[in-house]
Amino acid sequence: AISCGDADQKTSAIPQIDVRTSYPEKEICLQDVADVSYIPLDSKDDILFRGHVRSFSDKGIVILDDQNHALLFFNKHGKFLNAISRRGQGPEEYSMMFNALVDWDKEEVFVFDSASKIVVYSLDGTFKRRLSFDLHLGQHDAYIWSDGQLISYQNGNRDKDGNLIPHQPVVLISKTDGKLDSLSYTKEHDFPTFIGSKQMNIRISWPSLTKLNGDVYVNDVSTDTIYHLDARTKALQPMMTRTPSVTLDDLDGFLMDLYGITPQYYFLHFRARQASMNNHFVMVDEKSKNAVYDRKDGKIYHPKFTNKDFPSMEKKHMEFCEEIDNCATVQLEAFELLESLEAGELSGELKTIAEGLKEDDNPVLMVVKFKE
Repeated sequence: AISCGDADQKTSAIPQIDVRTSYPEKEICLQDVADVSYIPLDSKDDILFRGHVRSFSDKGIVILDDQNHALLFFNKHGKFLNAISRRGQGPEEYSMMFNALVDWDKEEVFVFDSASKIVVYSLDGTFKRRLSFDLHLGQHDAYIWSDGQLISYQNGNRDKDGNLIPHQPVVLISKTDGKLDSLSYTKEHDFPTFIGSKQMNIRISWPSLTKLNGDVYVNDVSTDTIYHLDARTKALQPMMTRTPSVTLDDLDGFLMDLYGITPQYYFLHFRARQASMNNHFVMVDEKSKNAVYDRKDGKIYHPKFTNKDFPSMEKKHMEFCEEIDNCATVQLEAFELLESLEAGELSGELKTIAEGLKEDDNPVLMVVKFKE
């Protein structure tokens, strides 16, 4: 049996995370810290997808199908409802779907067609309007901010030497006409990831905004501080810092960002600044790792999450939900579940679900709701 002990409650100042320290590994049983359930997503020939969860809420589940540039809508039990698939060159279509935001309250979907254009649809795919603006947004850095605005993050321009020109990257976008407003936060520099050496550098656009438990965080890996963005005052409040300073770090160092918050943990990425290239010209990153900061005892661990229902579950990344507090999802591929079923490794609800799967079915969604 896997067990996780209770930690003593402890308050502390703003956490400072040393990204160079080798922290101990800690095995954490998901069922000890969270309620775990499973949702099999409908599988039919015309709705099989390769993609990721874009919205998970009490009102439904939305999958962004990266391969077909479509949105698939399921109810909260996994039953397929409808799709938005309007890729094309017409005035009511999008040429690409880089990202999509679902506003359940307004019953609208915002499809990021490019870095400067958004196409707006109703939940059933009916065209409503286009929003255009003279900016270059990071399409994956966008969230619903308020009834009237989206929030996003713009990539800056560079001088003749390739250096970033200081600018105000956090922007609010009107949902009705695309009018822009910038926050006072200034970005002065950035740090690329290198492949092999400084002579082979590439600029990877890590997410710079994160929405967790209904709040937005400025999560720029080029700074030493992660900020909470106050929705009422639009002020930035420091909530975590890193050391050593990113400005002093070298190629062997790490960039840091926040990807999850629960009552007990801050979930962090330590992203290696240097990677290598394999024989197929694919970037290989063997140094990056995850960490958790325990908010109760102030300690930091490299977590190894285990699942009593699926002991052989490979290391998988949890995607934290924007709409439901302290909740994350994990996609479990059908073929992996069938292999484990045949090996006698599954139990409980997950075993029952797997017994009804075919190898090419859509994934089963594992829902992890962390306890208070």
